[in-house]
Amino acid sequence: VMTDDNWRQAISGQAGLVDSSILAAALGWTFFRPDSRLWSLELEANIVRHFGIQDHFEFNAPVLTVRWEAFPWDKVLDTDAAFGLGPSFASSIPEYERDKSGDSDPMLLFWHIEVGAGLPGSPWSGFFRLHHRSTGYGVFAASGGSNIVCLGLRYEF
Repeated sequence: VMTDDNWRQAISGQAGLVDSSILAAALGWTFFRPDSRLWSLELEANIVRHFGIQDHFEFNAPVLTVRWEAFPWDKVLDTDAAFGLGPSFASSIPEYERDKSGDSDPMLLFWHIEVGAGLPGSPWSGFFRLHHRSTGYGVFAASGGSNIVCLGLRYEF
């Protein structure tokens, strides 16, 4: 569900919600994991369908993600935390981004922060993700951007 404030308020639960939701599918590839298995590097590509106020598709790729995989309680609840960064392309200028910021652009910067957890040894896990599009401090556009809080399900094969 999309929020009406900046990313800090979105992850702290202080932002309000907007009548706009997403459904996303992603493929990721872990291309580097040291022997210590403390962390990993991944590439992700995702496709997003927006519903509600916004009615368009969004494509985010390639997204370079750094994932921290070692937590003291992993034998009880396998936990990870991640940050990813890459380009974002919307099939049209997102309506809410334009309304909120005065303008937007189809091409913006995408980043996500994520916390996931699952049963040890299971290929299934759940995660909470902040899905963020932004101007990249003016590098991609003069205005625009959005924050979406997401719950997801992951299968690792």
